Amino acid sequence: MQTQTKRIQKLITFPKELYSLVMNKANRIGMTFPEYVRILVVNDIKGKLDSIPMVSAKTEKNIENSFEALKQGQYTELKTIKDIKNYFKNL
Repeated sequence: MQTQTKRIQKLITFPKELYSLVMNKANRIGMTFPEYVRILVVNDIKGKLDSIPMVSAKTEKNIENSFEALKQGQYTELKTIKDIKNYFKNL
């Protein structure tokens, strides 16, 4: 995958009702509005994405390493707030 070097930011105007519907859906699935809209666009043009870089080479390598560590059981399971607090306290 290629490294992404340029980004373009665009202002998009939505009708109030449409924005509310999209925002509610994004919130229900734990995403921000921009993340959800990006996913909608990506899903719409999936077949054409092979040549469009999504992340940098470094980020792509970090993702690969993370999935490999997960496969090998190299992760910490934090189920409660107490687990999370203890984990960060002991770092």
